[in-house]
Amino acid sequence: MGLTNTEDEYGILAKSFHWIIAVLILGLLPIGLFMGGMENSPIKFQIFAMHKSFGLLVFFLGLARIVWRFVSPPPEHLENHAHWEITLAGAAHFWLYVCIIGMPLSGWIMSSAGEFPVPFFGIQMPAIVGKDPQLGEIFAEVHEILGFTLLFVLGLHMAGALKHHVLDKDVTLQRMMAYRPGWLLPAIVIAVAGISYLASGAAILSGEEEESAPPVTTSQAAPASSITSDQTASLPAHGWAIDPAQSKLQFQAMLYNASFTATLGDFNGTIVFDPDNLDAAKADITIQMNNINSGDGSRDENMKGPQWFDVAQFPQSRFVTKRFEKGDGNSYVAIGDITLHGVTMPLIIPFQLEIKDKTAHMTAKFSLDRRNFAVGVGEWEDEKTVAHNVDVSIDLTARQ
Repeated sequence: MGLTNTEDEYGILAKSFHWIIAVLILGLLPIGLFMGGMENSPIKFQIFAMHKSFGLLVFFLGLARIVWRFVSPPPEHLENHAHWEITLAGAAHFWLYVCIIGMPLSGWIMSSAGEFPVPFFGIQMPAIVGKDPQLGEIFAEVHEILGFTLLFVLGLHMAGALKHHVLDKDVTLQRMMAYRPGWLLPAIVIAVAGISYLASGAAILSGEEEESAPPVTTSQAAPASSITSDQTASLPAHGWAIDPAQSKLQFQAMLYNASFTATLGDFNGTIVFDPDNLDAAKADITIQMNNINSGDGSRDENMKGPQWFDVAQFPQSRFVTKRFEKGDGNSYVAIGDITLHGVTMPLIIPFQLEIKDKTAHMTAKFSLDRRNFAVGVGEWEDEKTVAHNVDVSIDLTARQ
C-alpha cells in the first residue's frame, strides 16, 4: 500500500485523512452539543478552546484532503455499485466536505463576530470579521444546522459502508481500511459511532444543546439630540446636560487573550464646567450597571452576576470630581473618586474637550485594575482567563 491512491484502493495519506477527521468529528459533535448548556466559567471556556482547536484541525485537514483528492483521485466505483448508490454516495460525500469546511469556518466567524477568542492549541487565531452581533447570530444558526445535517449524513455514510461490507460482501469498506483485520476495525468504528450518537441524542433530549445568545436589541437611529429645551433651560449657570443619544461609555477587556468591547448604555448626572473658572467646576456621574451590552447575551448576564459587577447588590457606579486641572491646548484632567462594586477608589481622568455653539464634546481613555474593585473573583481571578487591566473609553456630548 503506497502513499497515493490506486485504481483499486486508497493510499496511506487518503486513509489517514479519512480516519483522523472521522474520529475528530465523532468526538466534536457530542461535546459541541453538551458544552453550550454549561454555565459560564473558566472550565467552560477551556472546553470551548479545545473544541475550537480540534475544530480548526478538522478545517485544515479537510482543506488538505480536498487538495489531495485532486492530486491523487480516488479509486473507481466497483462494478456491483448501482447507479442510485453512486449518486447517493456522491451527494453524501459532497455534503460531508461542506460540513467539514463549513462547520469550523462558521464557528470561526461566529466567535470573531462576538469578540470571543479563537485558539488553535495555544495560538490565538486572528478574527476574520469585526464585531457584528447580528452576523454572529446568523452563523450560529449556520453552525447548528450544519451540525445536525452532518449527524444525518454521517448516519447514511456509515449505513452505506456497512451495507457493502455485510450485505453485499464487497471490498468497498476494506479499501479505506489501514489493515484488513476482518471485523475488528468495523466493530471499533460502529462502537465509536454508536457512543457518539447516543451522547448526541442524550444532549438533545435533555436540552443541553448549544443555546444561542439572547437576541441583541438594536435601537432605532438616534435623533441629532435627545435633550429637550426644558432640560437645558433648567440647568444652573455653566451647567451641561449629557446627550445620551450622542454619548458612549465603553470598556474593553481581554478574555483568554482576545479582546471584547462592552457598552454601558445608561449613565447621566450633573456637570458644571466653565473653562475660565475651573475652581467652580464639578461633575457627578451615575452609571446604571444593569445596562451592559457586549453583543452576547450570555456574556452580559455573566458580567452582571455575583462574581463580577453583582448588579443585584450594586446596581450603580458613580464618579464624583474633586477638582479639574488645565493641560495643554484642549487637554484637561478630572480628579475625583469612583465607586464601583461597593469599593471607592481615587481616579484621575485625562480628557480632551472642545466647546462650540453651546455644545461640548469630551473624549477620554484610561485603565482600571479590576482587582481593586473585587470584580472577577473566585475562579476568574487568574489573569490567564481575564486580564486584570480594563481599558475604559468615554465619548461624551453635552449641551448648555
